[in-house]
Amino acid sequence: MMIPNASSIPLARNVRIGRATQKVDLALLLLIGVIAIPAMATVGIGYPAAGARWFFGLLLLALGYQLALKRDCRRFVALLIGVTPVLMMLRDFFFYSAVTAMFACGIIAWSFLFPEEFGELWRNLWWRMLFFVAMLYWALSYYLTGEYASNLRVMELVLAAACLHLLAGHRRMLAVALFGCCLSVLSIGIAFLPYGDRLGSAEIGGYSLGNPITFGLPLALIITLLVADDGKWLLLERHRLWRLSLGSSAGALLLLSTSRGSWAIVIANLIALFLIGGRRTQERRVALALLAAMALATILLLVSPKGEDLERAFERTASADSSWAHSSSGRTDQWRLFPRIFEDAPLFGFGPGTGPFVHEQYSLWDNSLSVHGKILQWHSLYLLIGVETGALGLSFLILFLLSLLARGIAHLRARGVIVPLLGILSFIIIGFSVSGFDASSGLFLGCGLVAAQRSESAGRTRGRLHPSSLKNDTRPHPR
Repeated sequence: MMIPNASSIPLARNVRIGRATQKVDLALLLLIGVIAIPAMATVGIGYPAAGARWFFGLLLLALGYQLALKRDCRRFVALLIGVTPVLMMLRDFFFYSAVTAMFACGIIAWSFLFPEEFGELWRNLWWRMLFFVAMLYWALSYYLTGEYASNLRVMELVLAAACLHLLAGHRRMLAVALFGCCLSVLSIGIAFLPYGDRLGSAEIGGYSLGNPITFGLPLALIITLLVADDGKWLLLERHRLWRLSLGSSAGALLLLSTSRGSWAIVIANLIALFLIGGRRTQERRVALALLAAMALATILLLVSPKGEDLERAFERTASADSSWAHSSSGRTDQWRLFPRIFEDAPLFGFGPGTGPFVHEQYSLWDNSLSVHGKILQWHSLYLLIGVETGALGLSFLILFLLSLLARGIAHLRARGVIVPLLGILSFIIIGFSVSGFDASSGLFLGCGLVAAQRSESAGRTRGRLHPSSLKNDTRPHPR
């Protein structure tokens, strides 16, 4: 396994960036705020349909302007990543597959406007393999079920990851995108505060909105980026107060989400940061300060009106009186079903796209399950792949993730950059709670795949990943 060298690492430790180039694009960040914040404020006062109209109307206008008039795919992709949390929250009010289409437009535009940068991505064996496998998986799902939407979101996962990977060579745009993501998810948290007992999921205006883990994943990503690599991915290496303020706010909202999968990501990433030796003293200090702030936030939340909801979430997770099925929201039922299903189709599975129907059939045979005879999606990436593709697909997935994990470790040892390792570690954890076929999970995977850039492309000086390009990201747009 080859270790990437300096020119394949967008955030290499030896890069020194002047103050002038460390400023984010405030105009683009303001645009993200104008699109996301009023939309979520409208949702918060009880009019989710009106908020969705504002959001999608302005978003489509802004994306069209960036692409058709300015021909700037970098700002297009940065804007799209910046509003991803709100996009995921309100997608049911628009064409559901529009999220996949938007990310696909960003990739296609990049291939035309910056063919050399897209060429570096496409020449990477990891990315070609990922694209082809995802396309084949979706095509077989469509063929076997007759439904084009069956497993289509695997393309959303891969396209979102590719968009973040391409943007990683443009540090200012990447920082704006991630800052916008932070702004968007904080606006969701504030809008949902008056509703429900699990932040991020509520009945508002007659509509059922959100899911705790859909809300929790962007929060976990932001907290990780605020602590890891001294905040360089957000251009906050010299602004620890900002990092602590944003981190404590995100941490408080994450606690209220009661998303245990997202909690697990943050805990695992902080443990990894503490276990990493070498020159990471500053990161440990920031992590300790953030933990102290989150502990204080927990105490304050417990004595607030939301305290009872938080106590119930802790009890569901840790109480000895709670059954595993109850504490895992029924996911344990699917883990219990899996061995029986796998025994009947061990090598090739039942076929892509058949997972929900297999669940319906096999759940009828076990009276101890909490759900019987219902068509349900599998709540784990590993269970889904095992059921639909058997040992063959599951082995490929595990080998792929372990290889990426090894690349992340090699990346860390070579350059001292830990976010790619944490990105793939987070995605592995996500796979135990949900299928991971969504744009939010794609952002974690995109961070992880930064470490998979082929080292033989290191000698090229085409600008995208060369350290000198990070010092001056002001190349003219193609006309």
